[in-house]
Amino acid sequence: MGWKTIIIGSECKVSLSENRMKLTIGNEYHTVALCDIDTVIFSHDRVVITIPLLSKLIEHNINVVICDSHNDPIGVFQGFNGHSLAFKQLNKQINWKITRKKRLWKMIIEQKIETEEDALNYLQKDKAVQETLKEYRNSVYNDDQTNRESASARLYFRTLFGNEFHRDDSNVVNFALNYGYKIIASYISKCIVSRGLVTQLGIHHIGEGNAFNLTYDFIEPFRAIVDIWVYFNIEDKFKSIHKTQLIELLQCKINVDGKWYRLSDAIEDIIDSYIGFLNEKTNEIPKINLKEGIIFNGDD
Repeated sequence: MGWKTIIIGSECKVSLSENRMKLTIGNEYHTVALCDIDTVIFSHDRVVITIPLLSKLIEHNINVVICDSHNDPIGVFQGFNGHSLAFKQLNKQINWKITRKKRLWKMIIEQKIETEEDALNYLQKDKAVQETLKEYRNSVYNDDQTNRESASARLYFRTLFGNEFHRDDSNVVNFALNYGYKIIASYISKCIVSRGLVTQLGIHHIGEGNAFNLTYDFIEPFRAIVDIWVYFNIEDKFKSIHKTQLIELLQCKINVDGKWYRLSDAIEDIIDSYIGFLNEKTNEIPKINLKEGIIFNGDD
């Protein structure tokens, strides 16, 4: 399994050379073994990509993210045959029981609210707000019928970024949050597809025009990781270096059930548990513990 995140951020040609990704700039080139790569971000509008390379990237189940002219992620490549039993897995997904989907959504929202509590605790924010979030978490029903998710999010973001903060405002904090969420969503989409499932069929999100309903069901407990990074790093500008650091967030370490994992590995394990729950193979879902903080790249 690869571990490197490669960012292609300048004009070049990217091709395949003996099972390696070859980057050519002018008369110079260097190569990277495909087996070492976990994610490739194409983040320049003058990059030339060859079809044989794209085919091999998909074949190796490498996460491929495409950015627009503003270097914002706008799409991911997904292979049609990412799993040897794709039809069997898809059939299971179509037939997931409604009761299991509602119970899992309840558990996901409880975990999301708990990570919001943990984030505020770690950042030493208002204890009274943390207690209120705990009350919200303890009153989530199946399928979150009383919409505790929305109520907790409003309180959480205002505590984190100020009383005047709104998630739909156009400001640098929201630009950074959305960018970070897209990076994590791209990796979750890769995990979903590689397990023979489709991102369009969600357990809660059902938007007809949304190709990533399941992705945005599964992302919820991971959002607070981006929130904490943005809190520490974004003030009045959102720069290219910040985008690079958010991409590298997949390599940070978080605590899950008392052990430290690279975020990308934790995503894999937690998604497997979600799928196992929906397939009635397990009732256990790993718990993210952000009270212990996050080990970002460069931290001890």
